[in-house]
Amino acid sequence: MSFGGVICLALILVCAAIPAHAQSDAEVRQYHQPFELKLDRAIRKNFRSYRRQRPREEFTTESFFPIGWSKEGKFAYYVEPVDEACGCYFAKLLIVDLKTDKVLWSFDYNSEFIEEAKREGRPYTLETLWRAHQKLFSEKLREYEIEPQERPALFSFPIRYQGDRLTANLKTSEQPGLTTEERWYGTIGKAKLHLNSARKGSKTILAHSYERVRPLYVGMIGYLKSPFESRIAVVLVEIIRGYEGPPHTGDVRIVGASLHSGFAGKRKSNNAM
Repeated sequence: MSFGGVICLALILVCAAIPAHAQSDAEVRQYHQPFELKLDRAIRKNFRSYRRQRPREEFTTESFFPIGWSKEGKFAYYVEPVDEACGCYFAKLLIVDLKTDKVLWSFDYNSEFIEEAKREGRPYTLETLWRAHQKLFSEKLREYEIEPQERPALFSFPIRYQGDRLTANLKTSEQPGLTTEERWYGTIGKAKLHLNSARKGSKTILAHSYERVRPLYVGMIGYLKSPFESRIAVVLVEIIRGYEGPPHTGDVRIVGASLHSGFAGKRKSNNAM
């Protein structure tokens, strides 16, 4: 083979290797553990009616760690549920479709006793759990094309969007026919959340019936905004009676909504959420 032919062959081999190398880098991309988004201030601001109703019944809300968004309406987050009397570490990672609020994938962890977990080398904190399962978490986040959000922010309604003004209205109703004992455990039977547009009308983005566990109270504390599209994740907190009464626990619920479609009432619109 001539010298020129050798050079051409070498160039072909190098070019052929570049896509494979790039693909390999993408496949091994690792997601780092997320940062907590503090909810305390928003809860103090938005839960005044709860404190008027139950002035001596404190509650603790689970820790909330937004991870990121996909370009097509998916949202990933991590929570640390409250440990009431176990001495355990609890954690959940969820990937949800904000178009339907369907959970696409979830990971649920209970360390059992933390001291035993430490001795046996099992995860007992966010850092240790993420280190132990980083490969799995990264694979799932890549699968659903989640892009990490470095500085997630919690915003308050109303929303100004393309000359429109949007507000949210949460309504809850008690479960009828409860006994005195049943009311002690929780009274809320249904929750309905409306997103209202000054220009387009209104739409229902949540209509939920509580069956197994009834909250004492459900409140809305704000929303997160997708960096890729006109879509939000509304953050609700459901207060569940504590193991032995107060302090109760606050569980985060995420509700997705588009800012431009699905409204009805002021002009003809489709019903997409």
